[in-house]
Amino acid sequence: MTEELRRTASPSALLGTAGPFGEGAPAGSAEEIERLHQRGRFLDDLAGVVSTVHHPARAVEMMTALLAEHVVEFAQVVLHTHQGWVAAGQAAGHRPVDSGGYRVGRLQAQVLTELLSRQRPEHWLLPPDTPERATMLASLFGTSELVGQLDALDAVGILSLPLLARGRAIGLVTLARGERRDLSADDVAFLEDAARRMAVALDACVVVSDNRFVAATLRSSLVPPPVPTSSGLDVASYSRVAQEEVAVGGDFIDVHGPDGDKTILLGDAVGKGVVAAIAAKRIRAAVRTASLVDRDPAWVLGLTNKVLVAEAESAIESFATGVCARARTGADGVVALEITNAGHPPPIILRRDGRLEYVESHGPALGVFDDASYTSTHHRLAPGDTLVCYTDGVTEARGRADMFGEDGIAAALAGLGGAPSSAIVERLAMSVSAFVGDAAHDRDDTAIVAVQPLATGLA
Repeated sequence: MTEELRRTASPSALLGTAGPFGEGAPAGSAEEIERLHQRGRFLDDLAGVVSTVHHPARAVEMMTALLAEHVVEFAQVVLHTHQGWVAAGQAAGHRPVDSGGYRVGRLQAQVLTELLSRQRPEHWLLPPDTPERATMLASLFGTSELVGQLDALDAVGILSLPLLARGRAIGLVTLARGERRDLSADDVAFLEDAARRMAVALDACVVVSDNRFVAATLRSSLVPPPVPTSSGLDVASYSRVAQEEVAVGGDFIDVHGPDGDKTILLGDAVGKGVVAAIAAKRIRAAVRTASLVDRDPAWVLGLTNKVLVAEAESAIESFATGVCARARTGADGVVALEITNAGHPPPIILRRDGRLEYVESHGPALGVFDDASYTSTHHRLAPGDTLVCYTDGVTEARGRADMFGEDGIAAALAGLGGAPSSAIVERLAMSVSAFVGDAAHDRDDTAIVAVQPLATGLA
């Protein structure tokens, strides 16, 4: 940081001419009342940003605009998040310089990091039109348009206020007056209070944003990848999370492996939200790793179970149910299935003629017993046959009087023999939603996957 930025003024230097809210007017005068009203309106507007905006960049932009339009002639708000710097600035009478055109450079980041580490308000007198002034402004505002905007205001000083939340500095507010005026002591006290409110709001905004980022990353990693036609399979899936505000849950679907020899996984990790999604991610990863050694689904779930039991701090943390199937497609288009069930609702084979066959393959839930063993049952899918797997969010979906159950599944699949897998999944998902109706807020995570041989050569 330049030597000029180290010249912190004494408190008396903060006492300038009348502040932006007309400090100096007699108590109870019309001017004093208007000043208090202006401050109240600003805080109301600030509260509106806090309650409605949950995206850090947008919150920073709106807070900057409020400051520049109603409080001071120049404002910059910089926020440091796990994903980098977020910054916006604006001078009165100018368009805002927001996240779309504001990039914090290396030198500016170094200066901002040093200022954040001090965690205290600081005030600098701006030197006249000299190289030192240009260096100072570049250190604070980089190469953005803000340097020119501040120069045009003829500001004599800059005030920086740290944004402190939970004992740490998460950002910085930089403010200035125009026309060679400085901020008064009363202004500074008010702005320090505003900065405290802004810090709490932005910290909460960052927490929400980080949670959403984690949830989105988890969700994208738990969405099954597209299955190419070269695999010989037509695969469709559906998932719905119970906690829609976090967009992730414990139900998971995965399809992986070489063409002609795919592993299909559907499961349900205990709990809801991000915690359940993290558990689902661990199970999915364990199954993928085990499948690289041996593709037998009974062996795969057995090894996955041992991993969960060994790594879990408690039984409830590792508990999950799941169905793992190996699907090998023959030259004749017939798919040979090996299906292993770990405490999960039984899959259904919907034959082309409409018959329903429940796959009676049973084994203990995952993550409970270290010595659990699993067995597979063998089946064949001819063209037009479909394997349908689902989580208990389908069977245990509650309507007004009872649960959807296996009867609901049978009714939903009636007449769909030979239909495409996407039509089967859509019909089942829509039937569950219609059955639940107004009680949708009480629903559990739900996942459905349908697998069938590609319908080539069908009469």
